[in-house]
Amino acid sequence: MEIVIRNPIMDKTFPVGGRVAAVVDTGFEGFLLLPGDVFEKLSLNQLAVDGRVLILPDGRRAYSTGTYCEVVIPDLSVKLNGFVETLKGVQEVVIGADLLQNLKLTLNYCLRMVEVEACR
Repeated sequence: MEIVIRNPIMDKTFPVGGRVAAVVDTGFEGFLLLPGDVFEKLSLNQLAVDGRVLILPDGRRAYSTGTYCEVVIPDLSVKLNGFVETLKGVQEVVIGADLLQNLKLTLNYCLRMVEVEACR
């Protein structure tokens, strides 16, 4: 899914003048997970941050740092606010269940198609 990530407090956007492809992970209960360099480009590390403990699928614990910002889904004309976090070793932008609860996601394995719609 293509998104734009905004830090309205610091007036920062990622990517500048474009969109980034985000991986949808229904097993991730959070809102949005970012690589550390993207988190810093958005100056999210300069806001008040909270730490969380994440339980990985293999049972290990990982420690994330995060704060709140805005996610824009241009194709759906949707803007959502939520807790955006980073974790050591993350290399992709990952959309989690907290963000997905605002969308209708249809997986059609027969046609190899995914449809995404905004909840009304």
